[in-house]
Amino acid sequence: MNMDRRVVITGMGVVSPIGNDLDTFWQNLTTGKSGVRTITSMDTTDYGCKIAGEVVDFDAKPYFKNFKDARRSDRFAQLAMGASVMALNDSGVDFDAVDRDRFGCMVGSGIGGLMTLEEQHCNLLEKSPSRVSPFTIPMMIANISSGMVSMDYDLRGPNMCIVTACATSNHNIGEAWRMIKFGDADAFIAGGSESTICTCLLYTSPSPRDRG
Repeated sequence: MNMDRRVVITGMGVVSPIGNDLDTFWQNLTTGKSGVRTITSMDTTDYGCKIAGEVVDFDAKPYFKNFKDARRSDRFAQLAMGASVMALNDSGVDFDAVDRDRFGCMVGSGIGGLMTLEEQHCNLLEKSPSRVSPFTIPMMIANISSGMVSMDYDLRGPNMCIVTACATSNHNIGEAWRMIKFGDADAFIAGGSESTICTCLLYTSPSPRDRG
């Protein structure tokens, strides 16, 4: 086992409350701009907290090879796909020159598709079981981001999702580093994504689809 392999970061991508691309994110980060603002994606009238770090003005469709997959994805997976595609483009990787059997993906989430859970539960209670999407489980599971990125780019190396709450992204990056270091893979897409600004199953509230 060769444990002397050097591991480097060749590309980065980010979708965040302070920027939906790496340059904007870094400029706002270094100038101390806050991404916490009044929530716009839901009605906060009955909530004590009305602010959050909210991603705004992000269109997921351009980051999916099949734009229909964007509609079949939870918000957290859309953010993950956007950041992953940016990182791959930033890296300049030549997919014709790499061994995709040794190219892995580890993109985690602390909680997964919370918005999907809420939306489909509202459909069940307010409409009927027949209105629950057949994509509910695939949209909810925390490892779907890794799955979607690897399928879009035919990455056949190690694929998994470490879930450790707020440390999720760091642990996925760290484990990807370890697997490259120990020779289990040659390259990884690694990181994490979260999207949790929602009403959390308040039955009397409008369905998320009705928020506009």
